[in-house]
Amino acid sequence: MSDPLVCVCIPCYNNALTIAQTLHSIVSQSYPNLLIKVFDNASSDTTRDVVQGFIDQDSRIQLFTRESTVSLEDNFNTCIAAAEGEFAAIFHSDDVYEHSIIAVQLDFLLRHPEAVAVSTHASLIDENDTATGLRMVPPELADQKESVLDRFSLINLCFKYGNFVTCPSVLFRTPILKNHIQRFNRQAFKSAADFNVWFRLTEQGMFGFINQPLMRYRVSAVSFSFNLARARIDDHDYFLVLDDAIENGGFSEQQSTQLVRYRRFLLMKDRANTNLNRVILGHRDFQPVALLRNAGLIFESRFHTKFFVLALFSRLLTMLPQSNWLAGLVKRVKF
Repeated sequence: MSDPLVCVCIPCYNNALTIAQTLHSIVSQSYPNLLIKVFDNASSDTTRDVVQGFIDQDSRIQLFTRESTVSLEDNFNTCIAAAEGEFAAIFHSDDVYEHSIIAVQLDFLLRHPEAVAVSTHASLIDENDTATGLRMVPPELADQKESVLDRFSLINLCFKYGNFVTCPSVLFRTPILKNHIQRFNRQAFKSAADFNVWFRLTEQGMFGFINQPLMRYRVSAVSFSFNLARARIDDHDYFLVLDDAIENGGFSEQQSTQLVRYRRFLLMKDRANTNLNRVILGHRDFQPVALLRNAGLIFESRFHTKFFVLALFSRLLTMLPQSNWLAGLVKRVKF
């Protein structure tokens, strides 16, 4: 294929402050053969006006609007249904994309026909565009410029370290996205519906990872995901995805045992966080944190050592008498 069409879909809602930066980074891509579709979810701000300003300057952009707001996943599913061309991406309307991301990802997929999708590493920015760090990359992938992961390799890494795939960095083969994935399944997996997509992709082929920070992923104090993380007091929805994989993934007994072991550690890590949220919110009851059962993973990696120590620290904090000063301290130490 010579210069195959790449369709970039952008779901948005009240993103007037950020979508111009997002669109500028996409129309400035070094790879030119793009179709850019923006799906506005009945925004009440000037998002549509901002997009229209770009349409007036670039015929590759199309705007689709709704009369009433639907769920985030429904808007994502509209993106999937509308995707066209040989390759497609669902980019977010508050992130920034490096000028070569599509060219690099397309080159990867053309060189690896066995891969059905590819994600990239990402840097982190706040609401002021200030760099705050990098997304976590599993140590097994950190020394590789790129990786091609089979089904168990990807799922095992996600059980071992959590979801390291940055959702708005993924470039799909469009037929796989439309015919196999079809939709984000919020009914079964709630806010972790995107996590389930990575697992379902490996039913059709390999999953690629490019170890370059080719996008800037915004983690803002005003974002939905940020505030959800700060307020959540129950187990993360991604355990719905993990449990489904254990039950229905078709893995051997040995593989399933390993996945269960890693799941237990992630649950300890997650409950350490939600217990700190409970301290902040003034709750007096805390979820059990299985420190002793997870002690054997301390030497598995720096990741496991770090979060075991932090989980221990969290457990000690919840044993102290609850007070306003303790809640103020916890706000500073959350992990």
